[in-house]
Amino acid sequence: MTTLYLTEPGTVVRLQNQSLLIQRQGRQQNQRLAEITLVVVLPGVQLTHGALAALLDGGTETLFLTQSGQFRGRLQGAFPSNPGLRLAQYQTVDTHFGLALAQRWVRGKVQNQRCLLQRRHRATQGRLAELGEAIDSLAAQGLALADRETPRDRDQLMGLEGACARCYYQALRHWFEPVWRFQGRNRRPPLDPINALLSWGYGVLLARVFSATVQAGLDPYLGFLHALEPYRPNLALDLMEEFRPVVVDQAVIALVQANLISPADFEPSPEGAGIWVGAVGKKLFLAELERQLRQPLLYPPQGRRLTVAQIILEQARWVGRCLVGRQLDYEPFTLR
Repeated sequence: MTTLYLTEPGTVVRLQNQSLLIQRQGRQQNQRLAEITLVVVLPGVQLTHGALAALLDGGTETLFLTQSGQFRGRLQGAFPSNPGLRLAQYQTVDTHFGLALAQRWVRGKVQNQRCLLQRRHRATQGRLAELGEAIDSLAAQGLALADRETPRDRDQLMGLEGACARCYYQALRHWFEPVWRFQGRNRRPPLDPINALLSWGYGVLLARVFSATVQAGLDPYLGFLHALEPYRPNLALDLMEEFRPVVVDQAVIALVQANLISPADFEPSPEGAGIWVGAVGKKLFLAELERQLRQPLLYPPQGRRLTVAQIILEQARWVGRCLVGRQLDYEPFTLR
């Protein structure tokens, strides 16, 4: 099955005999609708009425991103609803149960961040003291997050998550050569190529997690960690926390380490204040993100190997079962 990325401005997509006819710059290709499981659309792409109707009628998930990779929205057709699940979700907001669930997402994220730093620490044979200190710090914070008594409120949890993130991103620079100018996380706009990739990748991941929450019958806008921020898919942002290092950070590291992309593949943002991923870089990065999402990994709750995309959906379904049953047996997915 295929994820169809429509990234080039000027692309026109039409319906032709149960296929999508994709036309751009004098070239065209056909993609059978039956083979498409997901469509991701960037600005400047035109979908005709026939193409939109076919995607809606077929229930093909279609997501729209901004040029900088931020989630913009999705094409919403009819979908199965579960009022009981939605009601359980609404009743859990601002409860100790909801905060405990949010704490597990953050714990999973920190454990996965620590795993990536450990891999670099082994590759450098422990020669970088700063890297070792960051790994120890994240281990201590992970123990705090495993303690059911701490933190006691959302602000404290967000503060702990922020401290871990700063520690992690400062240490993550040891994965990249100085030419990449990465010194830590910055965004809106990203000021260096690595941050441009991270921001773009997190936008793509958010779109995929948003889709999983809807498929699982959840309300993607009502979360427990990010909670009630207006106009934001808060639950999707919650669930994606544990998958940021698994999907996006690993994709950035893999792309750079393989020398498949260089700083020349980036360009100034339109306002000139930041850095954007260029057209070629975008295609290379999307291919690597898709490779990460299709990678089969052991999924311990089921004792079998699933793709990362399937694991995201299973984790969303697990959240739903926890909410309905009021039983907090959820465990984040972590790298080994």
